[in-house]
Amino acid sequence: MRDSLWKSGYLAACRKYCPTLTLGDLQPFEAGIRAQAVMKDGSLVHDFLFSHTSRSIHVCNAPSPAATSALPIGDIIAREVARQRAALICSG
Repeated sequence: MRDSLWKSGYLAACRKYCPTLTLGDLQPFEAGIRAQAVMKDGSLVHDFLFSHTSRSIHVCNAPSPAATSALPIGDIIAREVARQRAALICSG
């Protein structure tokens, strides 16, 4: 909220990734829409949702703030892969 009202503060944060930005580069725009997984019964998925095949794992939902927590998400996915591999080995 603060950065929406204080352009120079938002600019300072953005310059960490793109140092050449100026205030003139910042233009107003509508708020984004966050993706949200929905189950067949209409309930919202508020946690990780994985879909498995015999050879793959699909991350169908990664709760916000997914982009800012990539390493912990990677750890969860790695544990899920290990769990799936162990299940395959045990089943024969």
